[in-house]
Amino acid sequence: MLIYVNHDDMRSLQLMDDLMQKGYYVTDNLRDMKYADALYLGSKGIDLKHFLHTHQDTIVIDNIGDMIKKDTYVFTLIHNDYMLLLSKQYHFHYIALLDNEDFIKHNSILTAEGVISYLISHRRFPLYRSQILVTGYGHCGKEIVELLLGLKAQVSVGVRNSKLKNDIESIGCQYMNLSDIDLSMIDILINTIPSVIIEEDLLIKAKKDIMIVDIASYPYGIDHHKALKLNLNSQILPSIPCRYAYGYASKMICDRLEDVLICD
Repeated sequence: MLIYVNHDDMRSLQLMDDLMQKGYYVTDNLRDMKYADALYLGSKGIDLKHFLHTHQDTIVIDNIGDMIKKDTYVFTLIHNDYMLLLSKQYHFHYIALLDNEDFIKHNSILTAEGVISYLISHRRFPLYRSQILVTGYGHCGKEIVELLLGLKAQVSVGVRNSKLKNDIESIGCQYMNLSDIDLSMIDILINTIPSVIIEEDLLIKAKKDIMIVDIASYPYGIDHHKALKLNLNSQILPSIPCRYAYGYASKMICDRLEDVLICD
């Protein structure tokens, strides 16, 4: 079986080695794509402009029907509605890895560990007893909060849904509605919500030495332009698993690909 891998980050570079160790024939040559039985097209795959982003440049794929065989399995990391549309048009099987609940869970664990690693290595003070606000309580938010509590940080969780109040307080966190956020006493803000909720009016009142970390996808959850104008330490950290634990992140992808291909 021949598998084409678009290595757009460290995960996919490692993935090629992992697949070869399992006995698969692997290629990253675009000319081989049309012969492949399975394709891993990286984070998002082909977009509406027919662009495929690699680690070096951007490739235009106009003749998609000629590049992907019928009944080929095509994988991306993040769900892409355009790839789903193409799969129906050209009759290939499209699978987004982050549509799988178990994959999401393990990816969230890697993300949480990466966030903690970043905080520890970029702060002058310990996380112990630091006042930390995590906005969002989804998969990543929950894993981050759990690790922070283990390090005995003082954690608040900001959410829209008041029904989560009991769950949040039961684990030892302070509940905070997003409409009531106050950054004046917060040492670290970690955002997981992909919608701007922290704007200038809140940033103006933030501590001058606050550390802001945004792991959400675009348009992010913080007005980073305003934060930088206010000289706040504001960082966007995308694709954390491919930076901090790309070996295990690659193994997750490899195992999921093999599960699907073996079951075919």
